[in-house]
Formats: sequence, structure tokens, C-alpha cells
Amino acid sequence: VDTTAVEEILFGCMRLMEADFRKTFGEPLFSHDIDDAATMQHVSRFSSKDQASLLRLAKELVRIFSDRLDIRSLQKLSNHPDKEKLGSNKLLQNILAKKAGEARAREVFAAIAGAYDMRVGDAHPTSSKIGEALKLAGIDTTATYLRQGEQLIRNFGHAIWCIGSLLFGDHQESEK
Repeated sequence: VDTTAVEEILFGCMRLMEADFRKTFGEPLFSHDIDDAATMQHVSRFSSKDQASLLRLAKELVRIFSDRLDIRSLQKLSNHPDKEKLGSNKLLQNILAKKAGEARAREVFAAIAGAYDMRVGDAHPTSSKIGEALKLAGIDTTATYLRQGEQLIRNFGHAIWCIGSLLFGDHQESEK
């Protein structure tokens, strides 16, 4: 039984993808570094105690991944006709789609897109789209909030793992 914490797996996947990205493309994946130990205090399944804290957790995940993606690097690598208008997630999804196809890229990005939509729900908690965002992120809403937080982190990390696996091919995509 693998007892590695989902938080550690998430950070490990980000570091691995960051190294592979720089090695393969000669560009930085992220615009700035984060302090893993300090950040892990905010990115924890144990912080998920109710819907509001689950949405805050989604906001933290977006902050440590999507908000740090280096837009300039991604724009250089993207072939999307509107790449100057796209956000970081869409640019990375476009780069992935070149290698894995549109449908697979969209499927892989579902958990990240769901977390992104949940982050918007954190700012506007009355949004009816929270249910859709939870579904997109692969969250079982019948589970405890602790379990939902764990699912959110695991699914987000698995999406990053899949992106790296599909882009760089050195790793087993089926890892979860």
C-alpha cells in the first residue's frame, strides 16, 4: 500500500514536470518558485472542513500551479491562433493537444479546469456552477469534506502527472 501523502505527490509531480519542461523545451514552466514547505501548509486535505474551505483549497491549487505558469514560455511554444489572448491553462492545454490530441488534452485538464472553476466559486459562493466544477474536478460530493479535499488534490496532481507523461513520455501515465 502506497502511503505517500497526496500533497507530497502533487508537489513531486509539479517538480518533475518543471524539470522535464525546461529540459525538453529550454524554457521555464513557472514564472517563479514557491517554498514547498510553506505552501503545503495551505495545500492540505486537512484544511477541507466545509464547502467554503474546499473552495479555498481549490484557490490555493490554482495559485501554486496555474497562476505560476510562465505565459511567455507557453506562448512561444503554442501554435494557437489566439495565443496572445489565452490564459496559462489554455496555453498549456494547447501545447498538450499538439502531442495528445484535443479530446485527450481536454480530458486530462478536466480536474485543473474544475479546480479553476471552484476558485471562482470561492469568490462568488452563490454561483450555481460550483456543482458543475466539483463534477469536472472529479469530486464525490457525498464524501466527507476531508475526503473531497483529498480527491481534489489527488485529481489535480494526477492531471499534472498525465500532462507530463503525455508531453515527455518518460513516465507511466497510469500512475494515480
